[in-house]
Parts: sequence; structure tokens; C-alpha cells
Amino acid sequence: MRKIIALFAAAVVLATAAYADSTSSTATRLKLNLNNRINLTRTVPLALVTPAMASNIGPGSHLLMEIPGVGLAGCTANFVWQSGATKYLGAAGHCFVPEGLAATHGPGADYNASAVRVSVCVSNCSFGGQTGFTITGTLVQLGTVAYARQTAADGDVGNDFGIVTIPASLAALIRPSMPVFGGPSSIQDVALGSTLCHYGNGVGVGEIFLTMARVGVGGGATANYWSADLLAAPGDSGSAVVTCGLEGTDLRGQGAAGVLTHLGVETALPQHGFVLGTTIGRAMEMAQEAGLTITPVFQ
Repeated sequence: MRKIIALFAAAVVLATAAYADSTSSTATRLKLNLNNRINLTRTVPLALVTPAMASNIGPGSHLLMEIPGVGLAGCTANFVWQSGATKYLGAAGHCFVPEGLAATHGPGADYNASAVRVSVCVSNCSFGGQTGFTITGTLVQLGTVAYARQTAADGDVGNDFGIVTIPASLAALIRPSMPVFGGPSSIQDVALGSTLCHYGNGVGVGEIFLTMARVGVGGGATANYWSADLLAAPGDSGSAVVTCGLEGTDLRGQGAAGVLTHLGVETALPQHGFVLGTTIGRAMEMAQEAGLTITPVFQ
């Protein structure tokens, strides 16, 4: 419990300081550029994957995207989603769409993501290091990008979401629960002053945060986007944010609340928060542009 309280306090202090120093009124996307980095990962055939790796396909998983003409980028997965019998892994839309383009489906669709290769790290994952930025871990390749839309260059926060198909052969490896915190078991909004839990793979100033599991304070939400005081950096793009509360002496995840997408954005919300993202309701609505009716998979 002391560690959680210390983490919570540190997150709020750092978040407040970063917000006070920020004068930007434009959106900063948090996808991590991995070009020219040392890449020691390996992608294994599905036949070599064992059930012991199941805990790594779900919220908080490292994602690597190979985008033609762009290169390699890193993001964090949010929730497992389902439409009919098919399951998907979510991220931010800008994790799958090159800068300057809009979407794979719907109004203004201008990008075919069929050639984008997405892999998820299932064990020994690390993006960083004391002697230089090194990517390590064992990955499996996911299916096709089923839908993606990113925010416009002038902001447009809350219209940033994408999903990639999880092959049926990987069904036994799916973990719908949040690392460390557990949950979600429902859908909830980001309310002003609410306690939020987040797990991401953000990398800041050449080193990984002391912990991937972080706690923050909600700043409110509209129908499309939410804001919060949370510690975040490039690599956190797409990660899950859940509401959380005390169960005994532990903070436990409760409701799927949003998809983290942007840092350092001034918004029209009358509350506060320098980290923002897409609401769950808006994400579900956006997927309909691809003819998909999706819902989060709960633990």
C-alpha cells in the first residue's frame, strides 16, 4: 500500500510540473519512433508459442508496427475487443496510420493498412537500457489492421483509435485483464477527481520510467475525449486507462475508461489534465466506420 501511495504522489507531482511547464496548444502523439534502434527481438512461429505466454496479449502489451515507407514504431495495447467471434487488440489509431493521413475507413479514409505488420511482445520485453536504446523480447505477429483513425494535425483529440485482429490460433494467449491492477469489469467514465490506473511502455529522456504501472487523477471527459493528470511519454500511445479503487489495501481496476493518445494538449474541458485520449464510447462508435460492432472483453 505504501508503494501505491508513493507512486500516486509521484505521478501527481510530476504531472503537475509537466503541465505547468507546457505552453503547447497542439496535440503531441505518443507513438514511439523505433527507427535506427538496436532491435534484438525475435518473432517466433505460432507453433512454438506456449500457453505460458498467454499473459502477454492484452492491456499493456508492447506493440511493434512496421509501416511501409515509415519504418518501425512502438505503442502500448489497450483492451481486448470483440465483434462476433473475432477478437481484436486495441491501440491508438496513429499507431497504424502514417502522419498526414486520416483513416482506413469512414469519412476522409485515405489509407490502406493491409501492408502494416503488427507484432505483440509475449515475453522478456524491454524498450530501453542504460547503455543505449535496445529493443528486446519475443514477439508473435498479429493479423490485419481492421480499423484505424488518427487525430488531425490541428488537434481533434478524441478521434484516435485502432484495432488489429488477433488470430484465432492465438486465442489461448489472450489476457483481458490489466497488469498489476486487474480489471476491467465494466465501462466507466473519467470523472473529475477520480482515481485512474494506467499501465504503459512509455520511454522518457532515454530511460524507462521506474514503473510501468502508474496512478493518476481524472480531469473529466466529454463524449469523445477525457483528460487526466498522469505520467506518460512516447511509447504509451494506445494504452488502457481504467478507473480503480481500493479493495482491502490494494488498488484494483474497475472500469474501462479510455485509450491514452496525447500529451500536452490544451482543451476546452473546464477541469484539468495534460494527458488525454479517446473515450470507450467514442472508440466503439468509430469502429462502426469499418462495419464493426465492438465491445471490450472483460476479465
